[in-house]
Amino acid sequence: MVSAAEFRTALARFPSGVTLITTRGDREGARGLTVSAFCSVSLEPALVLACVARSARTLPVLLRAGRFGVSLLGVRHRGLAHLFASTATDKFQGAWTTLVPDGCPVLPDAVFAMECLVHRTFTAGDHEVIIGAVEAVAIGEEEAIVFHNRALRHLGEPMSAEPVAVHH
Repeated sequence: MVSAAEFRTALARFPSGVTLITTRGDREGARGLTVSAFCSVSLEPALVLACVARSARTLPVLLRAGRFGVSLLGVRHRGLAHLFASTATDKFQGAWTTLVPDGCPVLPDAVFAMECLVHRTFTAGDHEVIIGAVEAVAIGEEEAIVFHNRALRHLGEPMSAEPVAVHH
């Protein structure tokens, strides 16, 4: 059996994008957290997946709201990555927008922003896996940051100008 420390060390070597998952509750107002466990699931229909710790204060608000926003963070958003990973109560400072009427807050200058309806959820260990049906998308110009080896990093120059086909 692999230990939690070994597993965490191994996964730290896997670079991942850094997203903010946001929602809006009736009583609680806007809530959000930093999530690196995010990926596409399906093109048709357009589905994405985010894994949220079951202990996260944002999770019950998101599940009650039935919708969430996703903002992929860029170079200028390093501070937001740290803020939304904290337990601070006032995380929503600066400019935010929505992609649909009465939607969830997303960053207007994100690498991309999405508005999603909760399609399905299930528990996996200490996390809730949330499948979102993508309702709207906005594409920005910012360069993405990644989380790798326990640090936020900027992507360097491409190794090749050739596009790579990724199959799901």
